Amino acid sequence: MKNLFGINISDSENISTFDGEIFITDTIPPYIERKLDDSYEQREQFEKKASLPVLLSIMKTISLFCGICITAGILQSDVSFSEGYKNAPELFWAAPVCWIIFVILVLFGRSRVKKTAESEEFVNHMESTINAVKEAKEYLKIPDDAQEIDVLMFQYTEKDGKIKQKNFYASSHINQFVKIYTKNNFLCISDIRIVLEIPLSSLKNACIQKKKASFPNWNKEVPFNAPEYKRYKITSNNQGTYYSKYYAIYIQDIKGEFEFFIPAYDIDTFKELTGIEITESEK
Repeated sequence: MKNLFGINISDSENISTFDGEIFITDTIPPYIERKLDDSYEQREQFEKKASLPVLLSIMKTISLFCGICITAGILQSDVSFSEGYKNAPELFWAAPVCWIIFVILVLFGRSRVKKTAESEEFVNHMESTINAVKEAKEYLKIPDDAQEIDVLMFQYTEKDGKIKQKNFYASSHINQFVKIYTKNNFLCISDIRIVLEIPLSSLKNACIQKKKASFPNWNKEVPFNAPEYKRYKITSNNQGTYYSKYYAIYIQDIKGEFEFFIPAYDIDTFKELTGIEITESEK
C-alpha cells in the first residue's frame, strides 16, 4: 500500500518520486513558485541572522551544563557551604560565572531575534511572503474557510516489493502544514503549491498507530504543551524534535489503495470535515 505523502528515494540517481502525484489536480505556475522559493530562502537567511553564532551557541550550552553540574554538586554535598567553600572555593566562584555567561548569551540571543524581527528588511520580507501565499491560494482557489492540519510525510526505499522507511536527519517524519476542504464530494488537500483531490467515498477509516511519530517542527500558534494539547501527550526533546501518536487514513480508490498519516492532535478536525470513522484499537 502506497502512502499519499510518501517519497520514494530508491532511484540510484537520487531522483525522488511523490506517491500522491496521481491525485494532483492543480499546481501553481512557475512564476508563483519562484516567489515562494525566494521567500523560503530569505526566511532561512533571517533565521541565520537572528540566531547566535555557532561558537557562542556552543558556549551557551557548555555554560548551562557546567552551571547545572557544579550547582548540583554543591547542593548535594554532605558538608556545609562554609566548609565546602574552604575545601573548594573555585567551585563556588565557577558556578555563578557559568550562570552569568549563560544569562548574558540568552539575553544577547533574544536581542538578535528582536533586532532582526524589527528591521525594515524583515518587515518587507513578511509582506512579500504574505502576498506570495495569497497569490498561490487565489490561483488554486483555496477557500478562506479551509481547515489547517498537519500531515506526516516520510521517505523510503523499495527493493523486491519491500518498503523500508528511511529517517530524516533527526526524525521519522516531516509534519507538513496543509489546507483541507471539500468540493464536489472530493476531499481537497493543498500545501499552497499543489492540490490533491480524493473522492470522499474513497476514504474508509482512520486507525491509530502503535508507535509515535517524530518530527522537527511545531506548526501551531499555540505551544505543544498548552492545555488544549495535553490529552494528546505530545513530547519534545532538547534537539527540538516532537513526538506524537498518529492515525493512518485508509483510501480505497479506482487509482489504488493508499494511506496517509495525520497526527493525533489534528484528527478531530479531519473527522469533522470528512465524517470518517475513527478506530482507536492500535495497529
